[in-house]
Amino acid sequence: MPILLEKILTLLFAPLGIMFGAAILALILLTIGRRRGAVIFLAFLVAWGWIWSTPFLRSILYSSLVERDRHLPHYVENLPAGDAIIVLGGGVQPVSSPLVYPDLTHSADRIWHAARLYHADKARLIIASGGNVWPGPKRQSEAGAIRAVLNAFGVPDDVIVIEDRSRNTRQNAVFTADLAASLGIGRVLLVTSALHMSRAEAAFERVGFDVVPAAVDFSVRKSNSPWILKILPSAYNLGVNTRLFREHLGRLIYRIKG
Repeated sequence: MPILLEKILTLLFAPLGIMFGAAILALILLTIGRRRGAVIFLAFLVAWGWIWSTPFLRSILYSSLVERDRHLPHYVENLPAGDAIIVLGGGVQPVSSPLVYPDLTHSADRIWHAARLYHADKARLIIASGGNVWPGPKRQSEAGAIRAVLNAFGVPDDVIVIEDRSRNTRQNAVFTADLAASLGIGRVLLVTSALHMSRAEAAFERVGFDVVPAAVDFSVRKSNSPWILKILPSAYNLGVNTRLFREHLGRLIYRIKG
C-alpha cells in the first residue's frame, strides 16, 4: 500500500476522523429534515469522543500492547550484550527550516537509551534506522538527526551506522538487515517505544535478527488518582489514545500481511 494512502486511511479511521464523519452525517441529516437520525449521530459523536479521551481507555489499550514481561523496563546491566544496538526513528525531528538543530520529540528516550546501552558496553555499534516519510531536497533524515543527538550524548561518530532509506517499521527491518549482512550482526538490542516494541520485534525477527527488546518511553504508569479522574475526558488522553489506536491498527495490518 502506498505510504500516502496508508496515512490517509489511518487518519480517516482514527478516533478524530470517526468523530468528524459522525458530525458531517448529522449535519446532512439535519439539512434533509431527518432530525431523529441526526440526534443519534450526535449522541454517538459525544459518546465516542468521551470514551477516546479518557485515561481509563488509555490503560486498556496500552496494557494489551505491552503484554509481555520482556517489554517492561529493565536495568541496563540486566540486559545481555549484542552485536549492535538498533535505535528506530521517531524520537527526533530532523533539521529543516526554521530548525537549525534536531528537535527532540516525546519518544526521545529511544536515543538516550541507545547511548546508555553503548556506554554500558552492550554492543560495539549503534545502527540508527529511519529515513523521511516525506523526502525532500536537502532534508536531513531521521537517522542523521539521531546520529547528531547520539554524538551529543558522547557516542563516537565512527561507531554509528546510518540506515536512512526506511519510511515505516517494515522497511526499518528490511533495510537494516541489508546492512547487517555485511557487518556480521546477528543478535541486536532493539530500542524503540514500549507500545511499538511488539510490532518492531516481530518485523526484525522476520528478517533474521536475534532480537533483545530494550523498550523505553512507557506511556502508562500506575496511578493512585481518584476513579472520577480516570473517566473524565482530556485532549491529552485523546492524543495518546490515537497513538495507541494507530499501533493496534499497525499490528493488525502486519499480522494480515504476515
